Amino acid sequence: MTSKRDVHQIIEQLTPTDASAILHALATNDEALAGRIAEMALARIQQVDSEEVAAALYDGLEALEVEEVWERAGRKRHGYVETSDAAYQMIEEVLAPFLEDLARYQKLGLHDEANRLCAGLLLGFYQFERESTSKFKDWAPDAPISFAKMVLKAWRAGSPTTGDSQALKAFVTESLGGWGAHLV
Repeated sequence: MTSKRDVHQIIEQLTPTDASAILHALATNDEALAGRIAEMALARIQQVDSEEVAAALYDGLEALEVEEVWERAGRKRHGYVETSDAAYQMIEEVLAPFLEDLARYQKLGLHDEANRLCAGLLLGFYQFERESTSKFKDWAPDAPISFAKMVLKAWRAGSPTTGDSQALKAFVTESLGGWGAHLV
């Protein structure tokens, strides 16, 4: 028999693929357990706080280093990479996991979570543009508003309701000052 401690050690060593396969097998073999797994999964992913999202995005952007822009830019094997292109690529890498979450929420029909995530991302870009003193920002001065528009496009692809659109428009107008005219 495996002790509780051993079970936790085993779980810690599972890859995401292994964990997913095990959950699928458990859910397939036990309907009650499948319901409990679904409840726990939804409870975990429904914890979206716009302020926390904004802070996480801001921190990710703030951590970008101008030296990495220089390393990525210049003559490469397959052509030349502009510094602004390198900077935009770095921002895309920071944003990508958030956009994956947005698509996941939309696919699951979790519109409130998608709305809060979208608002948090917009706020994070707004704060980065307004508050950051990072030298990195100089290499992509139009990036925050450009990426905010990208976030909105991804959010709209999830077919938000009219109420969701109105609520986001109100958020942008109230919370993002001068960006209102550019985003709504």
